[in-house]
Formats: sequence, C-alpha cells, structure tokens
Amino acid sequence: MKYTGVNSKSIAILPFENMSSNIENEYFCDGLTEEIINALAKINDLSVTSRTSSFYFKNKKVTVKEVKTKLGVSYFIEGSVRLSKTAMRITVQMVDTEDDFLFWSETFDRDLEDIFKVQDEISLFIAEKLREHIGHIEIEDKLVEPLNLSINTYREYLRGRYYLMKFDYESTLKSIGIFEDIIKKEPNFPNPYLDINQGYAYLGTMGLLPADEAFQKAQPHLKRALELDLSSPRSQLNLSWIECWQNWDLQKAYEHANNALEIQPTDEVYLTISSYLTIEGKLDSAQNYINKALELDPFSAINHHYKGYIYYLQQDYKKAIQFLQKSLTFNSALPFPPIYIGQSLLLSGKPNEALEYFDNLDGVSIKDLTKLGGKTMSYAFLGDDSKCYIGIRELEIYLNTELMGKALTFLVLTNVLLGNYEEAIDYVELAYKNKLPIILLFNTEPILKPIKNHKRFKKIMIQAISDNSNYTPIKRYRHSLLHTEDISKYVKEMEQVMMENKLYLNPNLSLKDLASYIELPTNYVSQLLNQGVNKNFSEYVNTFRLNEFKERVILDENKNVTIMSIAYDSGFNSKTVFNTFFKKKEGITPNTYLKIRRNN
Repeated sequence: MKYTGVNSKSIAILPFENMSSNIENEYFCDGLTEEIINALAKINDLSVTSRTSSFYFKNKKVTVKEVKTKLGVSYFIEGSVRLSKTAMRITVQMVDTEDDFLFWSETFDRDLEDIFKVQDEISLFIAEKLREHIGHIEIEDKLVEPLNLSINTYREYLRGRYYLMKFDYESTLKSIGIFEDIIKKEPNFPNPYLDINQGYAYLGTMGLLPADEAFQKAQPHLKRALELDLSSPRSQLNLSWIECWQNWDLQKAYEHANNALEIQPTDEVYLTISSYLTIEGKLDSAQNYINKALELDPFSAINHHYKGYIYYLQQDYKKAIQFLQKSLTFNSALPFPPIYIGQSLLLSGKPNEALEYFDNLDGVSIKDLTKLGGKTMSYAFLGDDSKCYIGIRELEIYLNTELMGKALTFLVLTNVLLGNYEEAIDYVELAYKNKLPIILLFNTEPILKPIKNHKRFKKIMIQAISDNSNYTPIKRYRHSLLHTEDISKYVKEMEQVMMENKLYLNPNLSLKDLASYIELPTNYVSQLLNQGVNKNFSEYVNTFRLNEFKERVILDENKNVTIMSIAYDSGFNSKTVFNTFFKKKEGITPNTYLKIRRNN
C-alpha cells in the first residue's frame, strides 16, 4: 500500500525479538508485543498499527525506510526479551522514521512475576517519550490492567493466543483446547472465554464447521465472558457479530460495534462496520471504513480481501482481483478470495480463464468446496450443461453435511447462471429456513441480479434484513431537494465529519466522497454547500486546509520546513491553488503572513 503522507502521531510496535531458542519464550514475546499494541491503542489521537501488520515484520531484517513506507508511521518500537526462571530483561528502543534515527533506548530488568506491572510500565514509558517528541496527547494513569493470574497460567494463555492468531483450522482447534484447560483452573478469567468464542466464530464464518454448530458451541463461552466483563471492546464486538450474523439485527449490531469503536478504535471494528454497510448495499461508505481499517493494518489479509470484495460488489472486477490476490500474498490459506477472483473472471466475460483458475486450485482444504463450486459455475457460464449438472448433483450431496452453507451458495449462484430462477430461490429459502449467515451476503451479490426483483426473493431479503434499503424506500431523503429546516442540521453534521475524520487532508477528496461519509446523495451535498455555507465544494474544503496550514506553519517543529511542504501536508495538491486561495482569504501572501506571525 502506498502512502501520500505520514501521520505525525502514528506508531508501530514491531514484534519483540526472542533472545532464547525456547519456543515458550516466543509465546511470551508475541504476547508482550500484542499487549503493548493494545495499551497504546487506548490513547486518543494516537494511530497505532494493528497486530497483523506489525507481525508482518516478525523475524525479518527491515530498514527504517521500509517501516515508514509500508506502515506509514512516524515512529516505531523494536525490542528484545531475555527470560530466565525468575527474571526478565526487556530492551526497548524508539526510532524516528522521518529523520531516520534512534532517539532513545531503555532496558528493564524485572522479576518475571511482575509481568503485568512491567507491561503497564513499558507502555506508559513509551507513551511519555512519544509525547515529549510529538506534542500533547492525553495519557491515562494506567494503560494495562493487571490480571489475577499466576505467571505460568498467563504464559499458557499466551501460548493459546499464539495458535489462535495463526488463523487455520488445526491451530484454532489447538488454541480452543488450551483455553478450555485454562478455564478449568481460572473460571473467572474472561479472556479465554472470548478467545474460544472467537475461535468457533472463525470456524463457522469460514465454513470450516457448520455455522449453526459453531455458533452453538461459541455461545455459552461468550455468555460467560459477558457476565465477567461486559464493557470490554472485545465483548462489545462479539455481541455485535452475534446480532448481525446470528440474529440478523443490524441496528443492534451497529450499536455494539459503535460501543467498541468508542472504547478502542481498531481495524477489526472498522472492518466490522464496513461489513454491515456492505450487507445494506452502502458500498461507498463501506469503502471508507475498510480504508480506515487498512490504514491501521495495511498487511491484514482479511482487510485486503474485504476491500477486493467491495470492489467485486461494485462490479469493478479489475480492482477486485488486484486486492483479492494481494490478500492471498499475506495469507494463502484464506478461503474466500479464490471464490471472488474466479467469480470476477466470470463476470468480466472470461469464463475459460475462470474455469482454468478454479481447476488449478491446489491444496484446498477438504472442507472447502471452492474448486467444485467454481468449476460448476464456470460450466454453467460456458453452456456446458452436462458437466454443470454433474457438479450440481455432487454439490447436492453436501446439503446434509457440515458444508451445507457453502454447497447452498454455489447451488444458488449456479442455478441463476443457468436461468433456473425458481430452483435458485428454492435454495435461498432453504438457507433462510436454516438461518444461515450467507443469506445476508445474497442481498448485494451481482450474480443474483436476475432474481433481485422476484417476488419470493424480495420477500426473503426483507424478512432477513429489516429496513432493507434495496427494497424499501429510503425514508431519510425526499425526492425534492433539502428543505430549509434540514440545512442547518446537515451543515453541522458535515462539519463534524470533516473535522473528526480530517477528510480535508486527502488532496484527492471529491464531492462524492464527502457525500458518502454523511450518507446523502451528491446532489443534496452540492445544494447543502451552496445554501448552507455559501461556498462551492473546493472553497469549503480549502477553508479547512487553510486553517490546518495556519496552525501547522507556526509550530516550532516546522521552522525548517518549506511553506509548500506544510501546504501539501495540509491537503492542498497544487502550489497555484494554495497561493491563490491564501491571498484571496488572507489578503497577503503566505510568506508575508508567516513573517508577521513570527514577529509577533
């Protein structure tokens, strides 16, 4: 991913190096890194790279330039851990990526039993040093809450997290077993309950277990975790997933996701909200949220997959394939990208390429029907009915197995491609009756366009997704343009969105982009700017950029930075536009303005 600029208040925590060959210490190092990432992510106004992208650099020799370019951060932390039976030595150092220098280093020699106290100490130390260097950020007195656990139990918990974060079938089952053993010893420790729930949710969502079975196994663990700690961001996020994928209640799903976002904004939360917007068909807004997730975690396979998936839904198949393939470079075992790469080829009018692609899928899990389903769809597209119906009969065999969800998906899509619309909707009804999460994905699937307005299909979609904007009138907007009483309300909302998201820092921001953020039609926003603030779009956005420039240009840290560099960092993308707009608004040139301010 390429970055046009670097947030001055951004940091990455690279995986701490294990100074011992003992694999047990590896779990410890990874856990320490993850805990510090989570602690610093609690600080408002500080952008912290997520775990996945930080761990992309694990066991790799990297340069400062690589970290800056690939993660888009101004600073990064690296360190090492050496453990003995009762003691630990943790070395931490911070690097400034802008100027390419290490500006402090510290060694912590501590008792191993004090691990939770040390995690908080190191996190606070990093935050304080960062504040000294970049300016004010609000820091709480405590960033890591101690756990009432023995060091041995905690190390075992870190071992479970180590396997859970591998995101594959065998490792997930292994992690669940470890967490179950921990619960027997520490029944009041909420984290392993949440981790078991996450593990089963992963297996169910990825089709590695029947969704209903996976959710049933997960539910008692989540219920217990919520009894122990309802307010944690992980608890809120898990509640959100249940409301969406099990209960099909998007309103409640949004509520819990927004609660998690307020507590700790992570890429996982932004991805989650993006997925809900996708279900509703609000694809421009979904792109905005997935872009935010990618800012925080640019090496996340699932984030790249989801951006590609949204492009697929927008029928931009070239871009879809680009991001879907990128996701597989980060995690070749991710099961969803191959489906949409093949379907993108089909819908691009390249059925032979699609057939070849699906046919060459090697090493796919026995629990993955992508190869069979993909080839069957390709035969339907090519008009090879005999081979297609052989594939359909084979897919039907799996309807009475744990792979029912995946089999139904391919049966629905294939029958639509064949023109067998009634048969396709019969399978949709079967998915609905079995409360399968795939129903929600059918709402915006391009292949299903021919049946979108079919009476039976519409009825199912409206039942599954209440207030489904694809089939019900949008109540928020009138067919006429905005009424006078609405304008002041939306002007305030638009300004708040601009400031909170700093949209004006994007030099390529368009009127359509702004409209998608406040979820109004572009024509409405154009009218809003004209009547509400008496400005066109360029004047409106450049006003924010001008104010940003005026704040930045007088900072001591920018004394040796050129005026145009600061202007570009403030969102302007043209020297002429900047100088002309500045003189028009201020009545003087930027150079004169700066001299006056410095003399004062």
